[in-house]
Amino acid sequence: MKLNKIFISGLAMLALTSCNDYLEVDPATNVASTDLVFGSEGETRTALYGVYAKVCSDNLFGGRLYNDFQLNSDVDFYANANEAAAGNQPRRFDVRSDANNVETLWNNLYSAVETANEFIYNLQNSSIYAEETEDGALEGADGTITTIQVPKVTDLTQMMGEAKVMRAMFYHELLSYWGDIPFTLQSTYETDNLVPPVTPRQEVSDALIGDLVYAAEYMYSDQENKVSAPERITKEAAYAMIARLALQAGGYSLNHDANNTTQYYMSRPSNYQEYYKIAREYTKRVIDAGGHTLTKSYRNVFVDECNFVVATGDDPIFEIPFARETNSNWGYAQGPTSGVDTGDATDYSNSAWGATSGGVRTTAFYRYAFDEDDLRRDYINGLWYYSSQGLPTMRLDYAMHNNKWSKLWNTNGLGKTTTGATGINFAYIRYADVLLMFAEAENELNGPTADAQQALETVRARAFGSNSAKVTEYKKGSKEDFLKAVLDERMLEFAGENMRWKDLVRNNLYAEKVFFTFLTYYAVAENMAGSSSYLDMVEEYTGIPYSETFVTTMYSMLVKNYNDPNFPNTGVYMFYVVNPYKPIQNPTGSTPAKYISDNELDLEPVSARTITGLTTDNNSIAWTTTEPAWSNDDGTPKNQILFSLYGYIRTNQADNIVVVRDGTAQQFDVDPNNAEANISRLPAVRYLLPIPQEAIARSGGVYKNYYGY
Repeated sequence: MKLNKIFISGLAMLALTSCNDYLEVDPATNVASTDLVFGSEGETRTALYGVYAKVCSDNLFGGRLYNDFQLNSDVDFYANANEAAAGNQPRRFDVRSDANNVETLWNNLYSAVETANEFIYNLQNSSIYAEETEDGALEGADGTITTIQVPKVTDLTQMMGEAKVMRAMFYHELLSYWGDIPFTLQSTYETDNLVPPVTPRQEVSDALIGDLVYAAEYMYSDQENKVSAPERITKEAAYAMIARLALQAGGYSLNHDANNTTQYYMSRPSNYQEYYKIAREYTKRVIDAGGHTLTKSYRNVFVDECNFVVATGDDPIFEIPFARETNSNWGYAQGPTSGVDTGDATDYSNSAWGATSGGVRTTAFYRYAFDEDDLRRDYINGLWYYSSQGLPTMRLDYAMHNNKWSKLWNTNGLGKTTTGATGINFAYIRYADVLLMFAEAENELNGPTADAQQALETVRARAFGSNSAKVTEYKKGSKEDFLKAVLDERMLEFAGENMRWKDLVRNNLYAEKVFFTFLTYYAVAENMAGSSSYLDMVEEYTGIPYSETFVTTMYSMLVKNYNDPNFPNTGVYMFYVVNPYKPIQNPTGSTPAKYISDNELDLEPVSARTITGLTTDNNSIAWTTTEPAWSNDDGTPKNQILFSLYGYIRTNQADNIVVVRDGTAQQFDVDPNNAEANISRLPAVRYLLPIPQEAIARSGGVYKNYYGY
C-alpha cells in the first residue's frame, strides 16, 4: 500500500504552522494548541504526516537535492559550457552567498527542521505521551535468562522516533552542505533566541546521534508489521541513520581557521574511530535483525518504484512516499530525455508517458568502470533518448543518462501531458548501503575481516547474479585495498543517489577524483583530436585503457522493441547498439539486414519514418553512426570539457590548467608521469556552500562566511 496520499492530506490538515523564512518567525503566532492537535493518536499521526510532507518537498528530497545539489564527481556529472563564473551552480562548485537556489535550500531545510521540532515539542508535552519501560528477557552466553527493563514501544513513541529521524535527515544535509551550522533542537516558540548559534559540526553530530540512539529503542522493528514499512520509518531505518551520521562525523570534511576567512583544509576529528565504532555497531544491528535481503534484482528495485510497487523485507529500508500528481521528480529528471508535443493530436509511441527532462546524468566514463558481467551496467547506463515524435536518438555525449528510474518504466504511462509530480518513491535508506557502511567501518577498525568481506560480497552477489566467481574477485589484501573495493562498490551501486561526493569527502578523496575526472575528459578529448601527454597517466590511475575501450564511433540501428530486459519499456522503439562499450571495425559495409542475419539476431530494423510517420524523416533502413564532438576545429577541448568543474579545476585564457586554492585560481603544472606527485599538490575542493546573505542579515551579523565566500 502506498501511503503518500495520506501524507499529503496530513499536510493539508496540519494545525501546526511551519516557518517559511528561517530567522523570521514570530513565536506568538506559532503556538499550536497541544490539546487540540495532539489529543489523540489519530490527530498526532496527522501532524506527523506534516513532517513527512516536508521530506517529500520537491525543494528537498523530491528533487532539488538530487539535481541542482548533486555535486559533480567521477560518477554524477552535469556538463556546463559557461567559461565565466555564474554564482548559482553548485554542481560545478560555482556559487555566491546571494545565489537564490542556495538560499532556497537553506530556508527549506530549516523550515523542515522547525516543523519537526514543533511536532516533537508538542508530542512531548501532550497529555497522552509517555515513555515507560517494561520487563524484557536477556539470554546470557551460558543460556541463563535474566529479566531486564526495556523501553515500552507504543504507537506514540514510534511516531516520536520517526520525527526525530526526519529531523536528523534535514540536519544531515545541512552538515553536508554547510559544515558548522546554526543548530537547535527547540522549536521557535520554546525559546526567545531566534538566532541559534553556529555550532561545530562534531557537536551537532553528537547531539543528533545521541538523540536517535535513545529514540530508536522506542520504535517498532519493521519485522513487527506495526507500521507500513518501508514507507514509514522504523527502528532499522533509525539505526541506519545513526550509522550514516556517525560515518559523516568520523570522516574528513572541509574546515577553516576561526581567524582566517579565506583559507580552508580537510581534516577529521582526533577521536574519529569512536564514530566508526558507532557506525559498525548500528549497521551490525540491522544486519543481525535479519529483516532485509537483496533478493530482488538490482533492476527490479527501481523498476518497482517506477510502478508504485512497495515491497517489504528487501533492499529498501525507508522509501520516501511521494504522491502522484503532487510531488517527486524521480523518474522525470532521471532516465532518457523524452520530448512530447502536447499540442500534437498524434500519439507517438512515447506519448503515454509524458515528457521527461533526463537531466540527472553520469560522466561519459562511468559505464567503463563496470565489469562486463556486472548486471547493473547495461541497466543503469542509458545510450539514447526520444524526440517529441518518439524517435530514438543516440546519446554519445559529455554525460550519459542514468536509467535507474524513469517514467518510461511505468507499465501504464503517467499521461501525455504530465511532466514532474511523478509520485515515484525514492529509497532513501537501502540495505545495500547498510552492508557497505558496515564493511567500511569494520575495515577501518579491524581491517578486511571475514565479516567485512561478507557484507561487501552480499552486494556483489546481487550485482553478478549467477556468475558467482566474480563476487570474490576484488583486491582485499590490505586495509587500503579493501577500502578501495568498498568505495568502488558504492560508486557502482549508488549513482544518482547523492552519495558519491559525500563518500569521497568522508575519505579525503574528493580532490583527486575531481582532478582526474577533469584530466580524463581533457586527455580523451585531446586524444580524439590527435594525442595527449596525459592519457597514459589517466589510464594507469583509473585502470581503464581508454585508448582501447572508449567509443569514438558508435554504430546502431533503429529497431522494433525486442524486450531487452535492461530497457524496461516494452512499448517504444529502440536502438540496437553494436558497440556500446568498445570500438569495433566499421560494420556499415553490410546492410542492417545482412548484419542481423550474419549474427543470428532476433531484430526487426525500422526507418525513422516508420516510427514517426513524418514524411520529412528518412524512410530507409540504415545504420546510425554517432561520434562525440569534444574538440574544436583547432583540436582544443570544448568548453564542456574545460568548465564543468569550474570552481575547482579549469583552464584560463592562456589555455593553462588552473586549480582553485583558497578561493584563488592558480596555475597547476600537471606532471604527466607522476600521479602521486600531482595528488600531493592538490588543494581541497570548496564543496561547502556559503551561508545565504539574507540569513546573515537576519542574524544581525552573528553568522559569518568563511572559505573565501
